[in-house]
Amino acid sequence: MELSDFCVKYPFSKRAKELLENEQVQINEEIVSLGLKRIKDALGGGIQKSSALHLQEKVYEVASYAAARMILGHMRNRYLTNRFAVAEAKRASSYLGSESVSVVDEIALEFGIVSSNSPTGGILFVPLPTFVKFAPKSIDYRLINRNVHNGQVEIIYREKVRLIEEAVKKRAEVIPLVKAPPESIKLAAESLKAELPKLEPQRAPVTFKEGDNPPCIERLLDQIKKHENLNHQARWSLAVYLTGRGLEFEKIVSLYSNLPDFNEKTTRYQLEHIKKRGYSTPACATMLTYGLCCADCRIGSPLNWKGKIYGSRQQEQKEQKEAKPTEAKRTEATEENEAESNEANEVEK
Repeated sequence: MELSDFCVKYPFSKRAKELLENEQVQINEEIVSLGLKRIKDALGGGIQKSSALHLQEKVYEVASYAAARMILGHMRNRYLTNRFAVAEAKRASSYLGSESVSVVDEIALEFGIVSSNSPTGGILFVPLPTFVKFAPKSIDYRLINRNVHNGQVEIIYREKVRLIEEAVKKRAEVIPLVKAPPESIKLAAESLKAELPKLEPQRAPVTFKEGDNPPCIERLLDQIKKHENLNHQARWSLAVYLTGRGLEFEKIVSLYSNLPDFNEKTTRYQLEHIKKRGYSTPACATMLTYGLCCADCRIGSPLNWKGKIYGSRQQEQKEQKEAKPTEAKRTEATEENEAESNEANEVEK
């Protein structure tokens, strides 16, 4: 593989940085325009592969990654940054799927992901700290579901590529602040801001008041509002819960549009599937298995939370009502005792 082709596929690599340095590339309007397009493609949700043919086109394509990061560093918009990071990770993963083992190993080394082969073949081992650092937020990657031997976690080749994808995303999410960018970067940022209302889905505020949902659900809602990604179990559990609470489909879709890798078609399909099959909200024990439980509520199911709150309030009100007659009786008894005491004093006199 030619150096330029490698760098186009993996613009975050050391070789890509060396290429730009050797070619003495300077940020210009064409590169900034390509960087802006890169961000807009990420917002569109598709994976755009390069079509560059000539060396200069390929160099500019590599530089567009840096230009996009400069735009994002100047804007400091979490939603844009997360969408960009997810798109770049999926783009790299789409290339890695057809690469040779040596290329995959080279990219893995970019992030310190070193694996060793099992003597029996087919199984790879990665150090526990590395696995924990880059493991996706999925139940399949929880340590309780993995085989661990002497500080090494068993994975297969496909999972190694998935770890690399997560590593690419994490690196793309970390973007330094750009305080004084070139004028072309400022103009690109302004252009992107002007299109944000069209590109960025509008948030649909959840109609529930704070405290109406159990802690596990509140945390998931908070993560979505911060444009953080949720794994499959988290998305499914939240969707079933919101459906069970009677939230309209359109509002659920609008809420999920805050996710970095939101796909409206997929979201609607899954919601229709949930409604058609009549799934019940996962029990607290299941939420614990998914790694989503974050408090000892002891309510059996997230849907019981509201009932528990209201039940507690009703019980408290009932106790208060029962306490009032008792207090009244105590007052009457006290008054009678005082009257008797006064009469006794008069007799003594």
